Amino acid sequence: MNSNFHAACCVAGVTALSIALPVTAAAQSQSSANADNVPGAVDAITLYSQGAAVVQNSRRLDLAKGTQTVDWPAAGAVDADSLWVAGQGMQLIGFQMSGNGRPGSDPLSARIGHSVTLSDNDGQARQGTLMSVNADTAYVRVNGRMQRITAGSPTQISWALDDSHSPDLAQSRLRLQLRSDSAGQKKITAAYQIAAPSWQASYTGRFDPITGTLALQANAVIDNSGNAALNADKAWLVAGDVSRAGGGHGPRPMMMARAKAASDAVGSPQASGAVYRYPLSGGLHVPAGITQAVALIKPTSFKAQREYRFNHYALSDTGKTRSHADVQLSFTNHSDAPLPAGAIRVYDASGDAQLMGASQIGDTPKNAPVELSLGQAFDITGTHQIVDQSTADAKSPSRTVKITLYNVGKKSHTVEVSENLPNGATLADDAPRTTGGTATQPAWNITVPAGGQNSLIYTLNLPARP
Repeated sequence: MNSNFHAACCVAGVTALSIALPVTAAAQSQSSANADNVPGAVDAITLYSQGAAVVQNSRRLDLAKGTQTVDWPAAGAVDADSLWVAGQGMQLIGFQMSGNGRPGSDPLSARIGHSVTLSDNDGQARQGTLMSVNADTAYVRVNGRMQRITAGSPTQISWALDDSHSPDLAQSRLRLQLRSDSAGQKKITAAYQIAAPSWQASYTGRFDPITGTLALQANAVIDNSGNAALNADKAWLVAGDVSRAGGGHGPRPMMMARAKAASDAVGSPQASGAVYRYPLSGGLHVPAGITQAVALIKPTSFKAQREYRFNHYALSDTGKTRSHADVQLSFTNHSDAPLPAGAIRVYDASGDAQLMGASQIGDTPKNAPVELSLGQAFDITGTHQIVDQSTADAKSPSRTVKITLYNVGKKSHTVEVSENLPNGATLADDAPRTTGGTATQPAWNITVPAGGQNSLIYTLNLPARP
């Protein structure tokens, strides 16, 4: 990965959380793809949608017999109670953790006393030394004179990353105390959790009302808001909820299976207990502070239905005030893969550059239904009124409800009217026959002509009074 890109993202992304100064960065050389030169490179990493990651890495170290301390670079801010270390003929007896990998560290403050480059909007650049940082103000000495830079300044602060002067933002540092039963080279494997990175599914769809087809695309959006780059040869995304330890901490470390690389950016999901794992065929390489997206599933088309719905509490009375019908889009997940939870935006193919609405998809297994609430219909409105409160029999009161639907559009529409009955209430025997719903939430399909209106009238019996 181009380290110039990494440097810029690392600094700008972190600084935006701590101070509002205009900061960028540039690097001097490109990193090779091997683990020795890539900051934070590890063997394997799994990202969880709740905002956590499990990292696994193995190294061969020359150990002496007995107790000793070894340095172990780690990718990101390590959750101290999540560390797992193992190796043949050795055991972990303790560790210490330090470094700048903790959330909230400030790369600009770490640059105090070192050279920086100031760039203005006209493209002119000049060298200086960063002298101090106070809240949203930085002071830089340029040619013997002090320059004050604030959040509103047009001047950008940047610097080149190098081995001797740049703050180590990419890694926390672990010092492991190990006891080895013999001297020699041993393979040691460590697994731990870091908190910063997360991922979520993001969907875009295009609905054709003529054919009733929803063309769906899905991306996995990986958000690396931490101070460390994510570099792993093997990586997975986990969809589904996992148990948490310690009241909100993420998943515990675990040994990761060596999945065969898939041909696509994200491979076919693999069931793993109660969750699904999506392998990233090219590994994971995301600079610090960067959000990156990769295709999650192949573009898929579904048969879908656009529906208009009214839902009211049966005893509510809106009088002459009209409310708009809700727009729903429903389909069944007949794809070859589950759909992880994520936001969805649906475009309407009946108009150019037209958004039909946005909603959320929950974790959806194969062959499960999906219902999306995409907003409200402009042309379809309705009123909900109680037109009779018969109390002839005081022990068995009843109410008569009238729902009037209006359609000012140029096409007729079928609207589903759904009523939430009070506890213990039932529909009267002479109520119109329902077309769906349940005993406590009956529903009717009402056709409303273009430029016209239609009404539904029904009576419900309330629970008998004592």
